[in-house]
Amino acid sequence: MRELTNDELHDFSLGILKEVHQFCERENIRYSLAYGTLIGAVRHQGFIPWDNDIDICMPRPDYERFIKTFKSEKFQLAFFGEGCKYDSLIAYARVFDNRETIAKNGHWIAQPAGVWIDVFPLDGVPDDPQEFAALYKELHQEWERIIPKKIQFKRISHCKGLKNKLKLLRNKWRQKNGLGGHRMQKEYNEKIRRIPFETANYWSQLAVMDNGPVEHIPVSAFDERRLLKFEDAQFYVMKDYDLNLRAVYGDYMQLPPEDQREPHQSFIKFYWKNR
Repeated sequence: MRELTNDELHDFSLGILKEVHQFCERENIRYSLAYGTLIGAVRHQGFIPWDNDIDICMPRPDYERFIKTFKSEKFQLAFFGEGCKYDSLIAYARVFDNRETIAKNGHWIAQPAGVWIDVFPLDGVPDDPQEFAALYKELHQEWERIIPKKIQFKRISHCKGLKNKLKLLRNKWRQKNGLGGHRMQKEYNEKIRRIPFETANYWSQLAVMDNGPVEHIPVSAFDERRLLKFEDAQFYVMKDYDLNLRAVYGDYMQLPPEDQREPHQSFIKFYWKNR
């Protein structure tokens, strides 16, 4: 197998995004580019050159409709919950390829998976910033306890040596017969949906909690969207994307130092299956 070049990875993931965009247009599902992908659209009119993934976000009602109805002849959809045939431990969705590419060192799913794009739900949160910060702290502690459980999705074939294989089998057995990540993930997903997006004044992204309690964004930021150029196509961005990006990144138009220009998940490698 040959590793995908950065350009090949960009082209492949862009193809997934185009299909998701077309589906959302047909079904009137709201989405916006998010995080590094949104910065790429604003600052580079495409990918951040050293980035290697695509993120989009959806208000919870649109997200729930998306995971229930998305269909594709090329790509698969994985999420945690009933109705998904793929076993994963993530509080968001991924649209991924499993025919042409495969990932190594990404232990988020029980089945083999290749290139993907992330689809994050946006949930309602308390109006008061201090109350929101307290909720975030509570949820962050639970989120950190779930992360180690994902080791159960590491495949035996990825382990080198008998000792590592036996250790993985022991961990899988412990999680299968103990509290288990699935129960914890179910409880977590229920908690982040406690405040309906439709009745909230503020939203946050609580599926992945890497950024701290900084995304406390007015729901009105998603009231309107517009198309923005990204590579050779146009995709939707939320009206007040500047408010969101500054909350997470500060001066996002400033390029980071050269020694910090690397993919967020540089440990994950993607390979062509038959090249």
